[in-house]
Amino acid sequence: MGRSIDQDVHAAFVEFRAKEDDKCLSVQCIYCQQIRAKNTSRQKQHLLECPGLQNQPNARPQSNDGGMPGSSSGYGPAQGLAGPNGMANGMSTPQGTPAGVSMPNRPSLPPGTSFSQGPMGAGPPNMTPMQQRPTPKPKPTPKSASGGGNIPAPPLDDVHAAFVEFRAKEEDKCLSVQCIYCNQIRAKNTSRQRQHLLECATYQNVMKESIPANNLLHRFEENDVARSLSIPTPTLELDFRMSVKLNPKISVGPTMFGQRNWISFIGGQWAGRWGKGVVIPGGQDNQLVLKDLATRVEASYLLQTQDEPPAYITVKSIGWRTGPKDVLERLQDNQTADTTPPTQYKFRINLELETGDERYAFLNTCMWVGSGCRRGAEVIYDAYRVG
Repeated sequence: MGRSIDQDVHAAFVEFRAKEDDKCLSVQCIYCQQIRAKNTSRQKQHLLECPGLQNQPNARPQSNDGGMPGSSSGYGPAQGLAGPNGMANGMSTPQGTPAGVSMPNRPSLPPGTSFSQGPMGAGPPNMTPMQQRPTPKPKPTPKSASGGGNIPAPPLDDVHAAFVEFRAKEEDKCLSVQCIYCNQIRAKNTSRQRQHLLECATYQNVMKESIPANNLLHRFEENDVARSLSIPTPTLELDFRMSVKLNPKISVGPTMFGQRNWISFIGGQWAGRWGKGVVIPGGQDNQLVLKDLATRVEASYLLQTQDEPPAYITVKSIGWRTGPKDVLERLQDNQTADTTPPTQYKFRINLELETGDERYAFLNTCMWVGSGCRRGAEVIYDAYRVG
């Protein structure tokens, strides 16, 4: 007895589910690798238009009524077809990106990944029907392969960026998605896509390598939770500039730590994003100069805003002025200090501000780093707020 039309249609497709709990079956054409929802009528129509089938010389319809000897459906066996539900090795799969899918700002693909598609639609990568396995299922990624799943759940934007959406046919109502890290195909479902990423070994490894601390010369052990934590990187934003006039330094003399100098402030001015004002006279810098002339600065002074009534803000700064010894020698002289470019030495400080005025209470919990220069009897520096 000859085979029925439905039998030959089913023989041309492999059924599969992306997940065992998915209710809808998908099918893949063994001739062109196209993926579509399981629907016998549409599968028949696809075979009438399938370019992959047309390219098989032994599988083309041989008669006016679409039939050929030995086949009641009009489709002969494809080259390499091993049986009703399988295909022998040797059929090539075209390479590319799922049809109609644009991927702006997508993360870079891990090495060795690729997408496959047929001429009429999108297909999953490396998913060749296997002999005598009518419903192949992708193997779930073991949780242990991702280092214990320590990477936190990805945000929604990252979930969308990690999958490519596609339809086998424009008229299909259900979207499928493909993971760009391991190429697994599944039905579109944001919650399950996020869960998939938590179990995807390739995604986990890519995320770990993107953590800056894991690219240092030395790193934590593989299973240490500190290796899987992604911590925000601080930012710097220019917040204000300050100019301070100095009195002549007073030498306290050499101590057990180095040469100690005492410098008081005449006054100065400041201006920035959140206000401007003056530096009140009376601040001081307690300097420590080492043998190589590297200088530790430890200063405290008082700012006054131009508000009415004014606010008062205390400033504490600690830092170092370092560089080549001949350059630091020139900074000791007020005349040569004016002609010494600040790019020839490094003057860096940490700053803390404190006030009891409610208008500027936000300053109490901020941090700043400063970059300064010495100009004779004046010090000028920019303060960058750490974000």
